[in-house]
Amino acid sequence: MMDTVLFTLGPFHVYAYGAMLSLGYGAAVMLALREARRRGWSTDLMLDYLICVFLAGLLMARVLFVLCELPYFIAFPEELLSINNGLSSLGALLGFGVVTAWILRETNWHYRHLADVLAAPLALATAIASVGTSRVGKVTALALAVVSDGQGFHPLGAYQAIGNYLTFVVVWSLRRRAMFPGQLALLTVFGLGLTQFIVGFFNDHTLILSGGQLLGLLAMALVIYVVRSTDITEGEDDEMEHYRALGPSKAPWYRRISWIWGLLLLLYVYYLRATYS
Repeated sequence: MMDTVLFTLGPFHVYAYGAMLSLGYGAAVMLALREARRRGWSTDLMLDYLICVFLAGLLMARVLFVLCELPYFIAFPEELLSINNGLSSLGALLGFGVVTAWILRETNWHYRHLADVLAAPLALATAIASVGTSRVGKVTALALAVVSDGQGFHPLGAYQAIGNYLTFVVVWSLRRRAMFPGQLALLTVFGLGLTQFIVGFFNDHTLILSGGQLLGLLAMALVIYVVRSTDITEGEDDEMEHYRALGPSKAPWYRRISWIWGLLLLLYVYYLRATYS
């Protein structure tokens, strides 16, 4: 199977998922700052917020994971400070929620506009992080398979990266044409949920639907419910017209499809890891 260690520096191991997660977060910060600047927001305040989100999410993710696995860490207390053995997604979400609630209270940012600013960066960050995963799926003879001990397996990380990256491309290209606040965020949640649901069919599990697929279905259902049951355009026409007035991209066609190179680079990194594992 794919090695979890990307490379070694003396006594230190650099893990693939941690490295890709850090790279993805860095790319997300750059995109979020660019979008905040386009909307006339303070980039200094946005950067402070993103740093606080990262630190709070990482801290809460580790604390909650340790609490859930407390008997293990009581037996091996030297593992407490090593994040390589686990983080809690729920803890990261809690950390994100606390910092976001604070920034919304202290500023005039509206939560739907903030969600739109973070939407495309989130999709790109998850696409890059997916390249660092070492999970593989069912046995397959496809040319895209990851080969281990002469046996081919579905490359779940590559599939996840493709779906999340395409979500990023769609959302990023629509940011100048959004019809209502929160549209980009809803599209991102739906795209990431759809990717999670589809990729789950290639995973090697015994249940009809895996936990990840159920989470993906829940995300898509939530988006559909919000769109159908909420008047999400009420009172927002003037402000959205302002954002649309910033204008569509004037880049030539060959620059508009330059995203393809990003996708190819992600797949190259993934299969390069698979080759040397």
